[in-house]
Amino acid sequence: MTRQVGTDMKFSSIKTMPKNVVRDTLKSIERNNLMSAASVLSVIAALIILGIFLILTINVQEVTKDVESKLELKIFLQSDFTDTQKATIEQALEKSDLIEEVTFESAEEALEKFTVSLEDYAPLLSGYNSENNPMPASFVVRVTDPDDMDEVQTLAMSFEGQGVEYVRYGQEYVEALVSFNKFTNTLSIVVLVVLSMISIFIIYNTIKLTVFARRREIGIMKYVGATNAYIRAPFILEGTLLGLMGAIVAFLIIRITYYYILGLVGGNLFLPVDASLASPDAVMGQLIFFFLIYGGFIGAVGSVFAIRKFLDV
Repeated sequence: MTRQVGTDMKFSSIKTMPKNVVRDTLKSIERNNLMSAASVLSVIAALIILGIFLILTINVQEVTKDVESKLELKIFLQSDFTDTQKATIEQALEKSDLIEEVTFESAEEALEKFTVSLEDYAPLLSGYNSENNPMPASFVVRVTDPDDMDEVQTLAMSFEGQGVEYVRYGQEYVEALVSFNKFTNTLSIVVLVVLSMISIFIIYNTIKLTVFARRREIGIMKYVGATNAYIRAPFILEGTLLGLMGAIVAFLIIRITYYYILGLVGGNLFLPVDASLASPDAVMGQLIFFFLIYGGFIGAVGSVFAIRKFLDV
């Protein structure tokens, strides 16, 4: 009979454990409201700064992909090229599996396009015609894969002096964007590590104060047989909740700011080769997932460190 009563009490304790843990967690946050607020603010600040770098990285990657997909390789022909040379070059390009499309642009078409692009300054070219046209004829090539651009350039340059004058494509744009992309990725990792350490330290101190304030209560709980997991749970949950609260607030601030900036710059932002910024839905979808994982993880880690050091459980 005694064993049955003990079993029933133990089962009742297990059944009420989740409710007690949540209750203790909320009381602890309310009791240490100043330190809890400091913890939330530290997570908010860390994630806002980190979010800026992440958005920058995502947009650089998006612009790089967009630029690469729109890259065209232009093979400029010599002014005295022959029809035979033109046909030979065109056949070689069309046979290549690396090339998706080949378009011939005559000198007259090139001059016309250039004139249109000058808009208000177009009258400056009014003195040019088919007889004194400074624009060269060219082949405009679209490759299947941007990574094959160098190989296609080598193929085109094999006809240098045999109809081909020189070859150009927006390589400088891609190289600059790739270099900047690597830089932002590295910088984001450094910022992530530094801000994570700061956030963990503040949450760690918040939980440490909570543990110290409840040291007598913890001793009584251990005396009556509470398990280590039961004692640790409120502190870990408290740190996790603080981290999640900071993550949600930071996400809302970043989201509002990003939409505002997109509306502010509108079509006034200069990007090479008509590239576009990443859509808000794509950015925010990645950001909210990362923020919640990061905030909860930072809070839990800070709590675990505090409990290990200051609780003998």
